[in-house]
Amino acid sequence: MLKRIATVAGLALLITVQPGGAADPAPGVPGSAGARPRIGLVLGGGGAKGGAHIGVLKVLEELRIPVDCIAGTSMGAIVGAAYSTGLTAEELAKVVTAVNWRETLESAPREGYTVRRKALDFLFTNGFELGVRDGKLVFPGGLVPTQQIEALFRNIVSGARQTNSFDRLPIPFRAVATDLENGDMKVFDRGDLAVAMRASMAVPAAFAPVEVDGRLYVDGMLVRNLPVDVARKMCADVIIAVSLGNPVASRENLGNALAVAGQAMNIAIESNEKAQLATLTDRDVAVPVILKDITSGDFYKVPEAIPIGEAAARSVAATLARYSLPPAQYAAWRAGHRQATSVAKVTIDEVRLVGLKVTNPEVVRNFITSKAGEVFNPAQAEQDATNLVERGDYSSVSSQLVTEDGKNVLVFNATEKAWGPNYIKFDGNLATDFKGDLAWGLRVNYEKRWLNDLGGEFRAAAQIGRPGLFLAQFYQPVEKTQTFYVMPAIYAARARQSVYDKNSEVAEFEVTRYGARLEGGAALGGWGDLRVGVLRGRVNANKDVGEDWVKAPGRNDAGAATARFYYDTLDKRLWATQGTLGYVSAYFSRTGLGAEENYKALEGRVGTVFSFGRNVFTVAARGGTDLGSRPPEYDQFRLGGLFQFSGYRVGQLVGREYALGSVQYRRRVGDLNESFGTGIYAGASLEVGNVWKRLDGTSANGVITSGSLYVGVDSKLGPIYLGWGRSEGGRSTVYLYIGSAVEAF
Repeated sequence: MLKRIATVAGLALLITVQPGGAADPAPGVPGSAGARPRIGLVLGGGGAKGGAHIGVLKVLEELRIPVDCIAGTSMGAIVGAAYSTGLTAEELAKVVTAVNWRETLESAPREGYTVRRKALDFLFTNGFELGVRDGKLVFPGGLVPTQQIEALFRNIVSGARQTNSFDRLPIPFRAVATDLENGDMKVFDRGDLAVAMRASMAVPAAFAPVEVDGRLYVDGMLVRNLPVDVARKMCADVIIAVSLGNPVASRENLGNALAVAGQAMNIAIESNEKAQLATLTDRDVAVPVILKDITSGDFYKVPEAIPIGEAAARSVAATLARYSLPPAQYAAWRAGHRQATSVAKVTIDEVRLVGLKVTNPEVVRNFITSKAGEVFNPAQAEQDATNLVERGDYSSVSSQLVTEDGKNVLVFNATEKAWGPNYIKFDGNLATDFKGDLAWGLRVNYEKRWLNDLGGEFRAAAQIGRPGLFLAQFYQPVEKTQTFYVMPAIYAARARQSVYDKNSEVAEFEVTRYGARLEGGAALGGWGDLRVGVLRGRVNANKDVGEDWVKAPGRNDAGAATARFYYDTLDKRLWATQGTLGYVSAYFSRTGLGAEENYKALEGRVGTVFSFGRNVFTVAARGGTDLGSRPPEYDQFRLGGLFQFSGYRVGQLVGREYALGSVQYRRRVGDLNESFGTGIYAGASLEVGNVWKRLDGTSANGVITSGSLYVGVDSKLGPIYLGWGRSEGGRSTVYLYIGSAVEAF
């Protein structure tokens, strides 16, 4: 069942979904010709196996069999909803085969994140977030982000955006879900079609339950995986029931807990399915589809399921043919069920936010670009909904244009995270060059959001290990657009810095920093952040081990003015395939602010990522200078390590100025089971540059050429890199990074 939950959970979701909102299904009666029987199509659940439904639809169209109503569960609800809007089987096949299922399920888009929140992606790389309530941890409703999936559903049924009653679709439709609180069957016959789809496919634990009208709903497979009775109540004189079966399990395949749990789930689902199949009469047609090599979670195999469904339907073609129409009559029926199209040029009279309890609607409204008085743009409304989810406070947001008392109301229905508004994340990292340099850390991040109406937040983060870190800060927007903010903080850090004399490590310092800072800034949408500030603190740099002639800087007061501009349009938290990341930072140490001495440090970096299929390229440049001001050694630039003059040890090159340009290539060479991660990569880098005015006094003429070869894994632990770097002069180093210890460029 775990296979079903992770698989069906992550992918069944994609081709199935549901919520809506109606009471018991009304007996919608489509127009029928003559005395022909009304035919109800029933599509069962099955995750990625549901691609077979499209193959069955192809055969029904070839045989000229009309469909007068459709009832579906889970994946069957996804395919059924799409077909009910007037799409043909061929059009449906093109839609589902064009979807990059792995991309849709692997990560949520991050365009709408604030840059301040994006920065945490590189520190807490596993992406797993828990809630905190009354001193206890609260787990999310589901492990798979659903906003991208719901957006996909909306795109598939975009022609029916303004249809509230499912009886008014070209083919009347019902989606079946399970009421999570009492276990009853819920039949959606009205409301938001995409929400009904997602509710029907909300696999427990994998996807968060869907809330509709104050009730929570999950996958309908638990109560009615094949809703024959629902279709019969709708309109059907004849049922065509398509079930997606599993091969008979052998004892050899039931040797572990996951397999046993999965089989137990299958038995429960097949039990309610058999009860429905038992109600079929001689007039009805059962189309059993057995998919031996495609599991519920194999969404990348959806195209392979389509011909299997075709073959299953052809095996009962003689029985199905009883309900074929003559070509002219079928063409007339088809013409009467043309594809639903969105109403053009509808002016929005009101934009309404519903579902907000903790978050302030006066603030949230500023992040919605759809306005009253404008022509309704479905794509814009969908993007608004996605952007709201990406701000971090909602598990889902749906948009729907409804008519109330002659007014067109664009409704954004937001579901605040049930485990919020206080959150905690855990992560870890490890890095070694197998030459004695070992860095590791276990870290935690706690956030308490919406402390006031403007969205004030408290954040505390700590890491034990090498380095050790602590940060406590308060973020306070100063107006309702949350553009401008102030952010006071206290901090402490302890790290080790190696000192090299040419290629030999001659000493190791322990550098401790602590102090307070005050920053003010501007959030520039989801792409940029500009801030300035002052800090006051202390730095202790003491020699831990090393040669007698190496002197430690000792204790120094710190006081500085700071400035930073940060730019981030990467499409993913990790292993980005497009976008740009860059920053410019300035540090001005001043005795007038309490510092021991005056000096400056200016640093900048930019990297652009682009891809062709599974091939990803990164072009990056970075550099820094002290503008001739001679900072103490603990504040000089330190480079070396994978992608930073590969071949040198981490932090081996220390100097007052540097420049580095690099080109990196990687290819996704394998895919992982969703339980372990997403993909495996192989890559290489080429780097050129130098570090000047070095701490060890070595000359830095010309440029250093270096490069690396590596294997990377996008795992549930975070990114894993195993790399080998080589630099001119014969220097080479092997690196292992687990978690957030490596800078990707």
